[in-house]
Amino acid sequence: MANNADWRLILIVCSLIVATLMGVRNCFGLFLEPISLANNFGKEIFSIGMSFQALTWGLGSFLIGMIIDKFGSQKALAFGIICYALGTYMLSLPQNVLLIYGFGTITGFGLGAGGMSTIVAIIGKTAPDEKKSIAMGLVAAAGSFGQFIFIAPTLFSIKTYGWQSTIVFLSIIIASLLFLIPLLNAKKEKDVFQKNEPFNFKIIIKNSLVNKNYILLSLGFFTCGFHVTFIGLHLPNDLTSKGLSIEVAGWSLALVGLFNIFGTLFFGWLGDKIKKKDSLAYIYLGRSFVIMLFIILPPSPMTALLFGASIGLLWLATVPLTNGVILTFMGPKYLGTLGGIAFLSHQAGAILGAWSGGKIFDLYGNYDNIWWISVILGISAFLLHIFIKEEPFQTNLKFKTT
Repeated sequence: MANNADWRLILIVCSLIVATLMGVRNCFGLFLEPISLANNFGKEIFSIGMSFQALTWGLGSFLIGMIIDKFGSQKALAFGIICYALGTYMLSLPQNVLLIYGFGTITGFGLGAGGMSTIVAIIGKTAPDEKKSIAMGLVAAAGSFGQFIFIAPTLFSIKTYGWQSTIVFLSIIIASLLFLIPLLNAKKEKDVFQKNEPFNFKIIIKNSLVNKNYILLSLGFFTCGFHVTFIGLHLPNDLTSKGLSIEVAGWSLALVGLFNIFGTLFFGWLGDKIKKKDSLAYIYLGRSFVIMLFIILPPSPMTALLFGASIGLLWLATVPLTNGVILTFMGPKYLGTLGGIAFLSHQAGAILGAWSGGKIFDLYGNYDNIWWISVILGISAFLLHIFIKEEPFQTNLKFKTT
């Protein structure tokens, strides 16, 4: 029972942290327009700042993943929270381009240390074997719940107190997460780390980078990064540019978070019943179908809200499923490292999704081309996952896949 209490407490604390970090991150799209207007530049500058966030988030997740695999998580989480709070505060005073780029860079490192990829890796190490998939689904759902509950208060604060004060409020909320760190009881996690098995990072990385199934999984994750970053950052501006109100745009984004709770829990449960790579394949195909309908149907409040709900069902469910496939490949020992490598591919897609959205909008005044690229990427990811064999790696190392 003690071990059960330990992993459940870790799950609660990690859920609160990821709900706040992801909730704030998914509000950044609401600041695209006011920051661009205040500084008299196009959408590309802030988009590049978010691209820097995606880049350092990916690099940070990879490096922090190896540190967590070796030493544990509490210091990494504290570092992430501090970086994220500081970087968010910098956005309140974006007098020049360098400060906006600095915001993206520092918050990216914060997300790398304390964001979804790291949190899911921690849960994968601490939850009981029979609870891993649903536990990772729960913590991913917490990230979506944060997106849902943060949107409306952030919109209210922007209208009431201004966008700069709102960013300061958000940075204070993030910093308060430091008080949760002592509640993490990583006893079971430390027991895993202190086993006599050596950490053969070089061999594991070499084996993963030549394994066809791992390569296909990572390439598919590129599409996920492109989709969620482009939509999360640019959906509000896309909808307002089509004549819809910022309230409708905000609620569309909030519905992404609300319905992803159900989608993530469902696919977390499904991941214990069927092959996870098949669930991933149909998530990507479903995204392409939903985006295609969004492009074809005329813009309206109803279309915007239905799009938010539909795409939300297929949103962050990819994270626990992708990590679940990695668990099958190599077990929990190297989950942080292998998850971090795959996340680099995810963030490469995120960089392209963030930057290209702003660039194409500044060039053409709309996002039509990027929406169609999103459709093509979703179909491509579907085809990649069809050919994945969900089976353990063949290496000269001994490892457990549960």
